[in-house]
Amino acid sequence: MPVDLTPDPLAADLAQRTAAFVRDVVVPVEAEHGGVVSSESVRSGLQRAAKERGLFAPHVGAEYGGHGLRMLGRAVVFEEAGYSLLGPLALNIAAPDEGNMHLLEAAATPAQRERYLRPLAAGEIRSCFAMTEPAPGAGSDPAALTTRAVRVRGGWRIEGRKWFITGADSAGFTICMARTSGAPGETAGATMFLVDADNPGMSTVRHIETLDESLYGGHAEVVFDDCVVGDDAVLGEVDAGFRYAQARLGPARMTHCTRWLGIARRAQDIAVARAAERAGS
Repeated sequence: MPVDLTPDPLAADLAQRTAAFVRDVVVPVEAEHGGVVSSESVRSGLQRAAKERGLFAPHVGAEYGGHGLRMLGRAVVFEEAGYSLLGPLALNIAAPDEGNMHLLEAAATPAQRERYLRPLAAGEIRSCFAMTEPAPGAGSDPAALTTRAVRVRGGWRIEGRKWFITGADSAGFTICMARTSGAPGETAGATMFLVDADNPGMSTVRHIETLDESLYGGHAEVVFDDCVVGDDAVLGEVDAGFRYAQARLGPARMTHCTRWLGIARRAQDIAVARAAERAGS
């Protein structure tokens, strides 16, 4: 029996309107800034324009201002947004915020959703996801996690170092993966913590240069040193962090593909246009 990949009418309409918005509004801004935007005023301006057209945060539930698209609907909308490097930023569906919103909807308490998800979905703040570590820590193998959190009175103390943390610059909060039991190499014992940007125990020590400059907030090295958080900072269950990571990273890998499919189409269009106008010798 064939799989029906036809998007529902809502998703099809959003995809069509997103395509027009990206071409008419976003691409000219991209051209002006060379595809790289670090200005908060430009980010907020693009997002305001998407809100005015009813395109903003299509992946989150209606309770948080979105359309609650499922994966098939996200695929067609995200592809059209990805036609510009700044399209996902404009719709508030760029990494890592998009994946973090999905995770917060799935795992956060009602109080955590109000404190973190609602302003994130509205574009009022940004976020990052701190899992990757320098060797021999969590890299291609998350089970190698070395950052550790230990219980203290009223909460937890986090100690560790993360790097290549996308979007860390000026993020309002971080979702940090830390080991709360077991040893590096074990596939259990990790916990997720919500850490506010103003926590004195968390600091960004450097920005890492990469070939990719299209993701807002860069890629940073972040240190957790005597970083104390309350019990209310635990996201989901203690020692169940790897399960929540799969709930986040599984769909996020799919949405990465759909966004990059959009920019691949853009690259092909540019190449075809160039080939059509090129005069050979």
